[in-house]
Order: sequence, then C-alpha cells, then structure tokens
Amino acid sequence: MEESTVVIVGAGPSGLALGALLGRMNVKVVILEKDTEVCEDPRGIVVNGDAVRISYQIGIGEGLTKRIGKDIGVLNFHRGNFRASPFMTFDITVDWAEQGVSNNVTQFQPNYEREIRALLKEFPTCQLRTGCEVLTRQLEGDSTVVEYVEQGGAKRTIRTRWLVGADGKRGVVRKKFLEPEGIRQEESDWTYVGTWVAANLHITTPTPESHPDFPLWKLGYTPEQVHDVFWPSGFHFCNDSKRPQVSGRFGPPNSGFWRHEYSVEPEDDLSDVQGHFWNLFTPWMIIPGSKFSRALKQAVEFPRDCINVVRCRPFTFAVKVVNRWFSNNTMLIGDAAHVFPPFGGQGIATGIRDAQGLGWRLAVMSRLNVSQETQERILTGWAQERRHGWKSALMATKLNGSIVNQRSFFRGFLFRTFMRLLWKFKSIVWNRTQIAFRDKLVFDHKTCPDGFFLGQSGCGRKVAQVWVRKGGEAPRLSDSALLRNLSHISLLVFVRDKSDSMAVLRGEIAAALKQADLPGDLVTMDDVTFYNVSGGKVEDVDVESAEVYHPCTTEELAAEGITPIRGYRHTAVQDRFDSSACFVLIRPDFFVHSVATNGEELLENLRRLGGYFS
Repeated sequence: MEESTVVIVGAGPSGLALGALLGRMNVKVVILEKDTEVCEDPRGIVVNGDAVRISYQIGIGEGLTKRIGKDIGVLNFHRGNFRASPFMTFDITVDWAEQGVSNNVTQFQPNYEREIRALLKEFPTCQLRTGCEVLTRQLEGDSTVVEYVEQGGAKRTIRTRWLVGADGKRGVVRKKFLEPEGIRQEESDWTYVGTWVAANLHITTPTPESHPDFPLWKLGYTPEQVHDVFWPSGFHFCNDSKRPQVSGRFGPPNSGFWRHEYSVEPEDDLSDVQGHFWNLFTPWMIIPGSKFSRALKQAVEFPRDCINVVRCRPFTFAVKVVNRWFSNNTMLIGDAAHVFPPFGGQGIATGIRDAQGLGWRLAVMSRLNVSQETQERILTGWAQERRHGWKSALMATKLNGSIVNQRSFFRGFLFRTFMRLLWKFKSIVWNRTQIAFRDKLVFDHKTCPDGFFLGQSGCGRKVAQVWVRKGGEAPRLSDSALLRNLSHISLLVFVRDKSDSMAVLRGEIAAALKQADLPGDLVTMDDVTFYNVSGGKVEDVDVESAEVYHPCTTEELAAEGITPIRGYRHTAVQDRFDSSACFVLIRPDFFVHSVATNGEELLENLRRLGGYFS
C-alpha cells in the first residue's frame, strides 16, 4: 500500500498553501483534488493581512501584484453608490501591520492557485493528484487509510499519518467522516445569515475606433480616463438602508475584472438573476453630462457591450465555525472549518493562516514521531490559536458589515455625519486607520491555554518584518533571513553595542543548546540570526560584520533601487521588544515563543520549548 506522511483533500488556496509549505519542509504529502482543472470562477478576491506575508513564505509573493492581483489601495465607504463622495476612507497602502509587504491584495483566485500548483513541481516530496475523489477513511492505530477513485475509475488506497480536510464547507472530510464523530460547523456569537448576488464582470475599455460616437472623446478624454471615471480605483462599500452593496476592481493590473455584490431582499424575484442585476446596476453606469462639462446636456452611459458578465448568481452567507478542529489524526482547515460573509474578505486569508499554523507542527511531529498524547496537546494548542485567529478575523468582518448593513436611516445618517466631520482631520484619519489595520492578533494563555508560547512580554505576538542585509549581500525581507528552516524554531539575537562579542554570544548559545538537549534539532546553531540594533554601522560593533544582519533604512534601499512600502520603519523588529531583550525564539509562523535577557533565561526557555513536544 502506498504511504504518505500527510494527505490533503482539496486543492483550493488553503490546501495548496499547506501542501507547498510541507513541500518546503521536505515532508511527504499528497494532495487529492476532485476536479481536473483549476476552477476559473474567481470566488474569493482578497488576500489580506499576514496572509500576504505567508504567500511570500509559500514562494509566490513576487507574483502577487504582477500575475495574481494588485494592491487594493483605498477602502471607500459611500452612501448609496460609489458615485457619491465617500464619507470615510482608509488608505491601506501604508505598512500599518509592519510586515514590509502589502496589507491587502485583490487577487484573481484561479491565478493564485495556478501559481502554487506550478510551485509544487519544485518539491520532490509533494504530489498533486487531480481527478481524484475521496471515498472512505479507515483508522488503523496511529495511521489512517484513505480510499479514493481516480478519473478513469480505478480505486486506490493510501496510508497516511495525518489527513487534512481542505475541501470546503460541503467537503467529504467533515460532512462524511467527521460529522458522525460530532464535529460540525456551528453559529458563532455574531449571528449573520444573508443571501447576496455576486457578479464578476470583465470590462473592455472603449476606444474612439470601437465606439466613435461616445461623447467623451470630444472632450479630450482618453480610454484610460474613461475607464477610471466609470470604474473607480480602490474598493467601495456602499451603505443603503434599503440594499447594501460592495463593488470594486480585482485581479492583476489592467485585467479589467470587477466584482459587484448586493444583498437580496425579501421582495426580490431572482428567476432572472442577470436581469435583476442589470436593473440595479445600470444606473451606476450612467453619469450626468454636467459632471464632465456644462455644455454636455445628455447623460453619459458606459457602453453595455464593453461589460461582459462572467458570473452572476446568488450565494447564501453565514458565520459558522467548527466546534472542534480535529479528531484523532484528521484536521480541518479553510472553508471546511469556517465560513464568513463577504464584507471583510477574510475567507481565503484565514484558510491560509490555518495552513501555516498547522504545517510546521505536522513537520515537527513527523520528525519527532511524537506520541498520541503529545500530538493531542500540540493540535489542541493549534486549534485554540486558530479559533482565536478566526475570531479576530470575524471582528474585522463584523465591523465592515455593521457599516455596510446599517438599515436604520436615522442611525446611519448620524454615523455618516460624524464620520464626515471626523475625517476632515488628517491626524485623526491616520490614527484611526492605524488602529483599524495594525497587526492586532496576539495569543495569550487566557484565550489559548495550550498555545505554543510563554507568558512573557512580547510573546504570542508576531515578529515584524523589514528589509535586512549582511556583509555584501543584497537586501532581503527579514522573514527569509530569520526563518531559514520552516520546520525549526529560529533564534534571533539582538546585538546592541560594542561590548557584545560574537565569540561570547556564540558560546553562550551553544552551551544553552547543549544543556537543553532539544529533541529532533528543534533549534540548532544554524537557526541563529545575529541582528544589529545598535543604531550604528555594523563595523562599529565588536562582531564579525559578515555574520550580522542589520535593518535597511529607506535611504539604503533607495540606493539599491528598492522602493519599500509606504510607512516602512526599519526599526519595527526591535521596537516590539523591551530594550533588555537579547534572545528571541520565533516560530515558523512569525509568532514569538519566548524572550530572554540572558543565557540563563534562554536555557529555561529552550527547556520549556523542548518539553512542549515531549
């Protein structure tokens, strides 16, 4: 019988992300996907927050704003439709989360999946098998036997240590295998059930040759200007007490894709969904001529033949999450574990976070061959952290939803009036945007009692990301420098002044690692990164400069032809820790396990780290 360390059911974003991360960690993994080709229907259109950062860790970050999508830009909140001036805007092109890369990308999901599929071919331990439908699951001791049928009808079996369901909210893993064991999706504290129509449009820009009678040519408009007037940049949340709607560009630059979603009301007749859509959306495509010129008396309508409806159908959205994330050796991630309404664009991102948090744990448990009792504790910690992460994503969704879905005209009027007044003050806008989009996900032992972190200052929070370099190397993003082995825990060592000696620091670390006697090379000297935070040149510190990374300033990056994200702060990494911090243990998913100020504390932290996996 064929064997694989991990079997993943479902090749959507979360399943592919997990497969790619496991492939990077040299774990044998097989992904079984029922469909033979990538689904060309762009369902989710946003990758946001640290899911963008994780995409870089997966290996597709460079393509995010080129082949997959583009930075979302500005979030606009309007009364009525996006022709009205916004009463509130959030510029999210700034590095609010201090992660060195975009905060939000509107992406074309088929391209996202294609990028990862192409990447999987680079990993000899990872296989994607399409046209394979999973039939049964049989538990046999510490392993699971999965039976599936290939496209040609042949049945195959595969034995695996861990089975992961990433096959969506109606997938076989939860619905057929785990629901009989009591695992099900349940409503959360915030109850929302609603039906929305989601329309994907592909826009072709008119030209003087294709549409010679279009009135704006006479006013000197170019095709690009026409496109920008009728299809404004950014994303638009349109509050209307009668029918909330959401609209905006998505996909790669200049791809012409537009998403429009609107709520379905009780009186709506959806026997002709596309006709219903056009009845509502056509007025949005008509602009009074006076907006362009006093001499232009007639209204200007964007040519209907330049709008192709790629998809238009209703979806019922709810807020649900599983009551348990795993059973024995079977786990759930992505939509198999939770579903969101569309207001916050959190579905894909949360699934990618599920995959990252699970992937390195599976790699470590595989290498250490942990007992069933230890596995239960480790997966319980993962589930608690993911539940807390899911709740954080839900709060962002709820906030957006409460604004868009405000049905009281009076309360909506008061809110919009207050926001218009508040948004006249730039300092307040900056502050509120920073609060809204900064990295707020922090684990603690109240919400995650079995989580993998210690209860110290800075622990349970993600380490920031900046551009760094050492010796004569080119600048690189710090995740790739600090987290070099994704199946190990990394040790970040702050070098603060001239009294810090490389030999002394190395000796102190080596002694602590030897005494801690960690299982399975959880942390080795190869996982240690020295980081100059003295504020001076590396040469000014009494260490070997070739061995020490330092954060790159904006000026240094400019000299290398690199333009960092707006609001970039090169001190973001050290700023998240007390000035006394010396040794920081970092998990592969960016979260800080522990902080030590000296060698004795480091030894204690290492011992507790090893004990978690024993």
